[in-house]
Amino acid sequence: VEDFASNSAKQFGQSKQQAIDAAASFGVFGKSAGLTGQDLSKFSTDLVALSADLASFGNTTPEEAALALGAALRGEAEPIRRFGVLLDDATLKQEALAMKLIETTKGALTPQQKVLAANAVILKQTADAQGDFARTSDGVANQQRILEATFKDLQTEIGQKLLPTFNSALTSLNEFLGDLDAEDVMSFAKAVGFAATAFGAFKLGSLIKDMGGLTGMLKATTGGVQG
Repeated sequence: VEDFASNSAKQFGQSKQQAIDAAASFGVFGKSAGLTGQDLSKFSTDLVALSADLASFGNTTPEEAALALGAALRGEAEPIRRFGVLLDDATLKQEALAMKLIETTKGALTPQQKVLAANAVILKQTADAQGDFARTSDGVANQQRILEATFKDLQTEIGQKLLPTFNSALTSLNEFLGDLDAEDVMSFAKAVGFAATAFGAFKLGSLIKDMGGLTGMLKATTGGVQG
C-alpha cells in the first residue's frame, strides 16, 4: 500500500496520505470479508484507484467517490447510484452465486458475502469509468487535482523535516516552564508587559518623528507646491 501511494498524486490526483487513509478504510471491509495479505492489499488499492476514476468520470472529488464506495460496501445502495452503480439484494445474491459464495439465492447473505459480492458488482458496473483519470489526466480538472495533491505531499514532507526541531523547542519550553514557580511567572509576565509597552511607545514615537521628517522633505522637494 505504501508503494502504491508513493506516486498517487500523479496517478490518481490524491496525496500520499489521502491514498493511504482511503486504502485503510477500504481495508476494514476487506478484513471483515476474510481477506488477508496481497488479496487484502489489492482489494483496498483497487478501490482507491476506482475512487479517482469515478471522481474524474463523474466530475466530483475522490473523497466523495470513496465515501460512496464505502457506503456501498456497508450495504447502502443510494450514494453509489450517482456513479451508475445499481445495487439491490437480488443483484448481490446473483453475484454471490456466480462467485460460488453461496449455493442458492434463497437464504440471506452474510455481511462478509455482501462485501465481496458488492465489490464484484461495483467493479463490473463501473467498467466505463475505470481508467478515466489516466485517460483525461491532461485535462484542467485532473491537472488541478494533481497540483493540489502534489502540494499536500510537499507540505507533509516539509512538516516531517521540521518536526524534530519543533519538538525540541516544545521540550525546551516545557522544561523552562516546569522550573518556574508562581512568583517567577508573575515577574516574567510583568517584564514582558513592560517591554511590550516600551517597544510600542518607541515605535509610535519613531513613526511620528519619521512622518514629520518625510513631510518636511516632501515640502522641500516640491517647493511647497500644492497639487
